[in-house]
Amino acid sequence: MNIYVLCPDHNRPSGGVRKLYRHVDVLTEHGWPASILHHRPGFCCTWFDHQTRIQYMPDVALTPSDYLVVSEVYGPVIHDIQPGVPKVIFNQGCYLTFHGYSLEKKDDDPPYLHPDVKAVLVVSEDSRAYLSHVFPGLWIHRLRYGIEPSLFRYEAQKKRQIAFMPRRNREAVRQVINALNYGGVLQGFDLAAIDDRDERETADMLRESLLFLSFSEAEGFGLPPAEAMACGCVVVGYHGMGGREFFLPQHCFPVPQGDIMAMVRTVERVAGMAIDSPETLAAYGQRAARFCGGVLFSRARRERHRALLDNDSRWREWPLEAHRITVPRVHTLLRCVEQRRMPRVRSADSRSTTLRSRSVL
Repeated sequence: MNIYVLCPDHNRPSGGVRKLYRHVDVLTEHGWPASILHHRPGFCCTWFDHQTRIQYMPDVALTPSDYLVVSEVYGPVIHDIQPGVPKVIFNQGCYLTFHGYSLEKKDDDPPYLHPDVKAVLVVSEDSRAYLSHVFPGLWIHRLRYGIEPSLFRYEAQKKRQIAFMPRRNREAVRQVINALNYGGVLQGFDLAAIDDRDERETADMLRESLLFLSFSEAEGFGLPPAEAMACGCVVVGYHGMGGREFFLPQHCFPVPQGDIMAMVRTVERVAGMAIDSPETLAAYGQRAARFCGGVLFSRARRERHRALLDNDSRWREWPLEAHRITVPRVHTLLRCVEQRRMPRVRSADSRSTTLRSRSVL
């Protein structure tokens, strides 16, 4: 058995593509024969550091004993890719689930319900809720992102700098930045537009920035504001739906989704705190870094929940001491995925039990 993670030939900074590579790294670190699968021979991503094993579609002959991991961006043709090969859909953007679909009424089953599709991975509770509602009975597993602590780490010394990413929700970015500029709010602050930067450059800019403006819109998770929090930035802005679970008012300044004037007013207030109450504002950044760099993305948790397991509610009865991903155990789990049943595990007190599920199907 081999695991192939199909990846678009896309060499511009993209959190989703980077996570596909990292997913393969995690699998191979745990003994799984996994590879990124690109379409064009010789292609690989160069904007972040990696030593990921890469293979190419023309050179690989997949068999029914393999697994093909396919992103949600392949839309309505997911089931047409390598027919007969078992597939896992890695949905990092639930609001792109129907990208490429027509608006006509359909009677056929969507790719998510095709017999080749054995399970779906998602990256947030919002995504799980979305897909569970649209496809009741779908086998959905929550995968928790990890943040690279050597890059996205807390830095106490901050410039009076406001970082933001203009690539998505560009019109909202334009409105907010110009409203702040002409309203005099940006006096004494530098702007840092993070666009087409590699991973290290992005991390460097976040670590030195006091504020980060989040313009997330319809995101599966929303990595940029989470990485900004891990660096100690005070984040102001939109959670983008998928980021609701970490956009908490005790360590950031959430703004109602899409409300441009609320965004402008909140940035004005926070910029004033940087002048009048810098210690109070710094404490927000410290709490954010502690939460996103520790509580939400602890390295220990990532080690325990790597590969195809996560902190899915169906696995909560698995004892923490036993929650180690070994090759035989993941083989068992994959067979359970195929057979749509819960696995038997040996708990810390050596009693064999069957995990109970709230709703497997």
